[in-house]
Amino acid sequence: MRMRLFGASSLTILLMVPLLAAFIGGPLVQPVQAADACQGDTEAIEWNQTMQRMAEVPHWSGSYYPYYDDDMYYEEDDFGSNEVQNTDPAGPEEPWMYQQNDWNLPPLDPLETSHYTTMLIGNDSVGALRVNLSASHRTTVCITLQDLNSNPVEGDVYLLTTSEYESYVTSYECAHFQSWYCWGEGNVEEALSDIPPEWRSWNPLGWKSYRDAHEYENVNSVNFALNLDGPEVYTSLWGESNWQDFYIIVDAWDNIHDNDADAPGVTVAADVTIVTTSRSLVLPPWTVALAFMGLILGALVAPFIANAKYMKAGMTPKHANEVLVPSLENAPELPPLQPAMPPPPPSAHPLPPTAAIAQASSIAAPELEIESIEPKKTYDADPFDV
Repeated sequence: MRMRLFGASSLTILLMVPLLAAFIGGPLVQPVQAADACQGDTEAIEWNQTMQRMAEVPHWSGSYYPYYDDDMYYEEDDFGSNEVQNTDPAGPEEPWMYQQNDWNLPPLDPLETSHYTTMLIGNDSVGALRVNLSASHRTTVCITLQDLNSNPVEGDVYLLTTSEYESYVTSYECAHFQSWYCWGEGNVEEALSDIPPEWRSWNPLGWKSYRDAHEYENVNSVNFALNLDGPEVYTSLWGESNWQDFYIIVDAWDNIHDNDADAPGVTVAADVTIVTTSRSLVLPPWTVALAFMGLILGALVAPFIANAKYMKAGMTPKHANEVLVPSLENAPELPPLQPAMPPPPPSAHPLPPTAAIAQASSIAAPELEIESIEPKKTYDADPFDV
């Protein structure tokens, strides 16, 4: 019984470990930690060295071709530039923010210092901060959205890698411009926007956030923290490594997601605070796989160990007191006789005659055998009378 309880308790603990881990590391604790970590000393930003400001606007696209215009005539020889001219910039973005070559971006130093900045984002536009997060530091990002009159504004905040940001920019351009790589002007992509999370990686038309978790939609303020196991380097099937930077996105347009915020209709001021904290212990990534492998092996082996101990529990010999059987050759081993109880001492006070007689009779009176008297039969006539 004891071994059965031990096996059941061990199996219960092994099954409860993932639930406890999910409860401890759930979102109930993370916002509090991130909110506390938003306080810290910040330093001036060294632009294009530790951070780069980028943007996407509806009046310019680097992948635009003029022959998609309705007023384009094919007999013209000069197609002009392959960019939408910035004739009516309605937003606060500067041209250097969105007129950048994505294939020739400057390399950034690892982000190991804390910074604060304010991004002005026009309506139906995107504001982005490109950073190189450090694996040796814990990074906490705090963002507050408001208009120019300090009124709260709801928007969307995403954390993307380089490849995810490229898919995001493609989705933005398909929603605002005509291009040869857009499927149905974004209608097909929007139809697949509510695909389940476990199948999003197989969607070639959509985009997702980093780890499919860092997307905060319909919010006016958000705090989140991030710990990296190592540098984000993707290796393709052909062995080519691709370095991944991180993009902190403030979305002010109606993207393809179903639960995102609509375009606010005003200029959005995003106050961004990035606080970095040095990590004292950084475990290598393979320790996670090793820990889960140990849990799985323990869950598989525990029932066999408990069953083996249970089967061996009744086979253990019990060492009892061995006593020889009495026989004619050996004297029987009898327990020692107990000494007779001494008679009670005489009472100091004389008993009354009746009590003395009763006590004497109870002590000295021998047991009398009472013979059963069989009743005699009586006859009405003499048995010898014939």
